[in-house]
Amino acid sequence: MIATIRKFCFLLVILWSCLPYESAAQQKRIFGKVFNTSNLPMPGVNVQLKGTTIGTFTDPKGVFTLSIPDTKQAILVVSAVGFTTQEVDVTNNNGEVTVSLAEQVTQLSDVVVVGYGTARKKDLTGSVGSVALSSVDKTPVFGTGQLMQGRVAGVQVTQTNAQPGSSFTVRIRGTNSISSSSDPLYVVDGYAGADITALNPNDIVSIDVLKDASATAIYGSRGANGVVMITTRRGSAGRKSLTFDAYTGVQQVAKKLDMMDAKQYAEFMNETYSNLNPTSSKRPFSDAQVAALGKGTDWQDELFRSAQMSNFNLGFSGGNVDTRYYLSMNYYTQDGIIINSNYKRGNVRFNLDTKVSEKIKIGLNTQISYDNQLKANVNTTGGSTGGTLLDALLFNPGIPVRDSTGAFTYQNAPKDYAIIAGNPVAAANLNSDKAKNIRLFGNFFAEYELVKGLKLRTSFGGEYRNYRNDVFRPSTTYLGALNGGGYAQVVTNNNYNWLNENTITYDKAFNKTHAINLVGGFTYQEFKNASVTSTVTGLSTNMLGTDNLSIGGATDGSNTTLNTLASFLGRANYRLLDKYLFTFTFRADGSSRFGVNNKWGYFPSGAFAWRVKEENFLRDVAAINDLKFRASYGATGNQEIPSYLSLKQYQPNTYWLGQARVNGFSPSNLYNPNLRWESTKTLDIGFDLSILNSRVQLSADYYNKKTTKLLYDVLLPATSGFNAMTQNLGSVQNQGIELGINTINIDKKDIKWTTAFNISANRNKVLDLGPYTSQFTGNVSSNLFPGGKTSSILQVGKPIGEFYGYVFDGIWQSTDQIKKSGTKQDVKPGDPIYKDLNGDSSLDATFDRTVIGHALPKFTYGFTSNLTVGRFNLYVLIQGVQGVDILNENKIEMEAGNAYANKFSYVYSDTWRGEGTSNTLPKAGSTLRRNLGVTSDMIENGSYLRFKTITLSYDLPLPKLSSAFKSASIYATAQNLFTITDYSGYDPEVNSYPNSQGNYTSLSVDYNPYPNIKTYTVGMKLGF
Repeated sequence: MIATIRKFCFLLVILWSCLPYESAAQQKRIFGKVFNTSNLPMPGVNVQLKGTTIGTFTDPKGVFTLSIPDTKQAILVVSAVGFTTQEVDVTNNNGEVTVSLAEQVTQLSDVVVVGYGTARKKDLTGSVGSVALSSVDKTPVFGTGQLMQGRVAGVQVTQTNAQPGSSFTVRIRGTNSISSSSDPLYVVDGYAGADITALNPNDIVSIDVLKDASATAIYGSRGANGVVMITTRRGSAGRKSLTFDAYTGVQQVAKKLDMMDAKQYAEFMNETYSNLNPTSSKRPFSDAQVAALGKGTDWQDELFRSAQMSNFNLGFSGGNVDTRYYLSMNYYTQDGIIINSNYKRGNVRFNLDTKVSEKIKIGLNTQISYDNQLKANVNTTGGSTGGTLLDALLFNPGIPVRDSTGAFTYQNAPKDYAIIAGNPVAAANLNSDKAKNIRLFGNFFAEYELVKGLKLRTSFGGEYRNYRNDVFRPSTTYLGALNGGGYAQVVTNNNYNWLNENTITYDKAFNKTHAINLVGGFTYQEFKNASVTSTVTGLSTNMLGTDNLSIGGATDGSNTTLNTLASFLGRANYRLLDKYLFTFTFRADGSSRFGVNNKWGYFPSGAFAWRVKEENFLRDVAAINDLKFRASYGATGNQEIPSYLSLKQYQPNTYWLGQARVNGFSPSNLYNPNLRWESTKTLDIGFDLSILNSRVQLSADYYNKKTTKLLYDVLLPATSGFNAMTQNLGSVQNQGIELGINTINIDKKDIKWTTAFNISANRNKVLDLGPYTSQFTGNVSSNLFPGGKTSSILQVGKPIGEFYGYVFDGIWQSTDQIKKSGTKQDVKPGDPIYKDLNGDSSLDATFDRTVIGHALPKFTYGFTSNLTVGRFNLYVLIQGVQGVDILNENKIEMEAGNAYANKFSYVYSDTWRGEGTSNTLPKAGSTLRRNLGVTSDMIENGSYLRFKTITLSYDLPLPKLSSAFKSASIYATAQNLFTITDYSGYDPEVNSYPNSQGNYTSLSVDYNPYPNIKTYTVGMKLGF
């Protein structure tokens, strides 16, 4: 046996010696370093021998070592995401190689995220806008919506409420609906309908906005308002990194309103009382009291403060060729500029991608977040609902914050004269409104490649949100006392949604002539919401707050809703000769929200693009780098209405039957079994142009959208027993143009300057209102305008958001003027004049009101400048809105509202006090203006240009300064630094009535909002 083994081993040695092999002399080692254009080392860069699988990655110092065969030709391919790939010939190089990678200029060939896939920009047939996030990498961002503001043509982002933790309103190509939401669909890492409220902006790597039907039809019934595709960060193979970002700063109110001081207030109150009671000798203030008064209390100064804010973010990423990971942790805290208001948020995100085999990939996206919001009592309707900021404006400036004992003064004074209101500082400190959220998100996916180019993908994920809102108003505050001796309320809300998606994709190029990309799939999503509300009044003690709701008279309620969405989808992309591009998309959605006869909706679209640059007559024109014309047409839908409107609903009732109390049920709605989708059909025509070595890139679009079968709340006669019924009737049109220009102005080693400008104009028109030619709509303060008054009117042939009321025409100066006019109105000198439009000498709500303003802007625009000089970088964002009006309800409140409330300071000097003294403001105490409702003198021009963000950053000299960091920079930022506007209120970026069910036509109304803020921050960004 031993001899046999010896013979076998000897034979192996002979055979091995006969095999060809490469000796050590046929290998050589290449050493190298990779830097960026700032001469900083680049870790994690891929270095590969061209045409082989031999490769490596640079280490944390940008150094690599690679053993390669000593062949006749050896070329290294050096590449990194976001940088231009370089090829280096090392055939005759036995020493060290130094490579400098330049940051990649955005080209039409860049990849963007579209529904259920990605696409090169040059292959797009639809209208897609992308946010250049690299330019805001060192700029503090408070919410995801802010990343889009002023940066994408056709996208209007408005922060209507600056309360810490508040969200942004986003409109893509106008307002499509009247009674239904116009908010876009958000898709985060492929998860449709994701909640972006607590999304950490540091985690976002790209935002792509799908605008036309060709791009959005893949989302069918939820694509009519546009789709925002958000992609979060993932790990990179061979590149481990640790990043730390932190900033801190201070916030200040952007503007204060100039109110009367104590002495002016007292004198004006005496004047008002005298006008209203000409035969009385009484006065609210004696001459001695007036003489003793000075400036008094500035209640805005007492309420506002300089508020701190901070953000800390830690990120880990890395991996190898098989597994990549990304982990981040974020903590954000913001104190409000109104005392006792703040917001705190914490996030943990973990993303994982694993290559199980050559054919199987799996991945996971997860996030856990917690936020705590302490809200100020603003955006109220006034009156008994209070309003911390509103009361600060109306309160007597002659009253101190605290009395001689150190306790808060309780309510306004002097008694029997001043407006009834509580001490706003006491209300802000003692009343509380706390909201807490815990959110969980997870989405798992698996992908299997059957054959090359044919992939199956399945995903399953879900979102869960636990919400609790605690409102407490102790009996020691005026607002609490109004509620029967204290008020406490707890609202809990648990909602979840889960989504399963299954798609198959085939991607194949046939030589250089044909290429196809096919996608088909089925998705199913379920949404459930359960809420409980418990309210108590008449508290026996203030010690427990909302911790024990058995201490008063309780009212309880609960509600649960469920809705589902099942969908089939398909898309075909065909590319001919790399210059003729075709896209066909189809989606069928079935929703539980709609009537039994209309459960399913069908949404097709088609698009064509022509890459003219690839034609022979343009191919050799060096000045034009790319030119593409696009055209698309298709249908999308909107299903954003409450559940069960197509079904009979019942509500519990209690009534007496004889001597017995009986519980029963009665109908709570007038249901519509034929309820169906809103349908939006869109035509889009545009082009993309890149010239001068891609230093100038231009995109332009014209679009025409028509939304039909509106989900419209039709008002019903009182005899029906119901207020309204949701029906499908009417139509709305939005058409407009968009233009975006990106330029590379300077591109040198030490100086780089890029700019981007976008502008868009949208024209909205109501085409049809079913049986109506017009309908009054829009919320106003029920305290200012009791009796069901409205702010605007819907009219066929006119846009949504038209303010409707009487036209102000000056002040009646004398009795002779009144007599000569022939008016039948009961007016006196000093009362306001309103135009008699039909000439019948009376003022009539039917014939003498007209359109007095427009809540939708004529156009919006944005401009960014990114200048790098050496290690310094200056980033500027300018954003603006033109041709929009605002209904300033604060003017009616602080000019001619409650007779004995404080007023704007100019009212003291500009009030009418006799013939010829004023033609702008009525005499003190005149009530005509308020009684009429909305009038043109409350409408103001809300156009503005704002220097939204200015950031100066400096990249520290590494490794000279320290070898501990891969990268390091410091920066300082000012936001909302300067605004050019004629608007007299706190800020023109405002809407006091939130876009919720029933308020979608309440636009551009200003009434005691949370004021906008200026922020000044400093921060640092470190990479290890």
